[in-house]
Amino acid sequence: MSDCINKTNDGILDNPGNPNVELFMTIIVNIGNVLSMVYNLPQMWMTYKLKKADDISSYFLWMRLSAGIIWSTYCIYYRMWYVIISWATTIISTIQILYYKYYPSPLAQRRLEDEEQQESRQEGRQEQVFEMSEKNNNDIYFYQNRIVQLN
Repeated sequence: MSDCINKTNDGILDNPGNPNVELFMTIIVNIGNVLSMVYNLPQMWMTYKLKKADDISSYFLWMRLSAGIIWSTYCIYYRMWYVIISWATTIISTIQILYYKYYPSPLAQRRLEDEEQQESRQEGRQEQVFEMSEKNNNDIYFYQNRIVQLN
């Protein structure tokens, strides 16, 4: 590691490279950091809105949190402040998602139960329609492989 990165006495990275390359890399790093912060927002918003995250893998979330902590430690040591900001955003969003994964709101639980009941009712209606079609009821027609009941 010491071959690749030289650290000066005050802890700032010393890289006597091409100034054009340095500017380009700074721009690339800033774009990457902005994207790293922004890509967390849609999932955070959806998790907050639904108050649950049961469909997201626990393994993914715990590995993401671990990676965020490790990378943040590395960035703090090398004083990479822009990168620390993006990893801090990732850590905060992961903690929020983990919270709703393990502690969903009672309202979200009730919504999930209501959806399951509604699905089971709809399945029952489809079975009734199918049973009626076997009886050759005139009010039931098959239209493009879908069952349609006329009232």
